[in-house]
Amino acid sequence: MRISQVVLAALVGTISMIPSLISLPLSGSLIDSGASYTTIAAFYTTLTMVGFITMPLEIKTLGKKVTFWRNLFAFTFAIIISIFIGILM
Repeated sequence: MRISQVVLAALVGTISMIPSLISLPLSGSLIDSGASYTTIAAFYTTLTMVGFITMPLEIKTLGKKVTFWRNLFAFTFAIIISIFIGILM
């Protein structure tokens, strides 16, 4: 596991808007191709927890401060979760 791979996967997951119905088989294919569980966990958790694309709507609904902190905490916890997944697997 390389930290740069995990961070890059997390950033891609953050800016992507992919339905879970598609991202689960995609994650399985990437694991079959040799990607680490940590990297895929970072991608998938940020994909579902961090909302970069939906940020304008979230700012309108919740405000800038809440949106910023929610996304920052979600990104941080997604990285922590991916590290734990890597340790467990």
